[in-house]
Amino acid sequence: MTGSLVASELVAALPLPWQLADPGRRNTAVKELLPGPEQRTVALSALSACLAFQVDTAARYGDDPNWGLPDNFFEDDWFLLQASLKRSLPTLADVTRENVRDWAEKNSVVAEILDATWTTPPDEIVEAVGQVWVTFIVNGAVEELLRWLGWTARDTLDPDERAQALDLLKTVTPRLPWRQTIETIPVILSLGGSDEHDYFEQLANDPGLHEKTRAEAESKRRTARRRAGDTATAPRRRRSAPRPGHGGEQG
Repeated sequence: MTGSLVASELVAALPLPWQLADPGRRNTAVKELLPGPEQRTVALSALSACLAFQVDTAARYGDDPNWGLPDNFFEDDWFLLQASLKRSLPTLADVTRENVRDWAEKNSVVAEILDATWTTPPDEIVEAVGQVWVTFIVNGAVEELLRWLGWTARDTLDPDERAQALDLLKTVTPRLPWRQTIETIPVILSLGGSDEHDYFEQLANDPGLHEKTRAEAESKRRTARRRAGDTATAPRRRRSAPRPGHGGEQG
């Protein structure tokens, strides 16, 4: 790593496999993770750092930022750029301003996409591309972390870990862009079950939240209510009388 980081030091220092840029490589590595105590602790710490980044990005740039880059950067040309960025900046720690500038200088297609005539990318372009790439990596890491903690490792979490994960997710969800909330809300249900009914109801009735966040919360509220009802109405197992010769008084 050389030069100044685009992401915070905390995010750039995420351990492997969470800081990998390539979704395929990251997914393969995550599948090999066993949900032991050390890995659970690391994953919870990584999730906290990544969610903090998402909240900060939304507060600074809005829910759907483009950092001043044209639409075709994210649409027609994105897959080409993504493949090149994965090769040149394969981890969060590699995303320094110097590395981003070097990447843009060596890829003439970047100037073409931006309809620019520079030979050395200006600071605002370096910053914009760096933010885009860090955000892409972090968003992918959050998806993997939520799947791993919410399903793969769920039944191995001790009470403190489960409470820590739930508190983190419930605190940040109202502050996240809607695309992230439809990922966090199902995990809250997975970890908290029917006990989260009131929380989902609160989100669903919050007029300050995006309609898609509210819709997801309402969907999970109904699920939580149904689960609670199923538990309350489940028939109790009746104790059968002992058979002769298998306990009880003998005549």
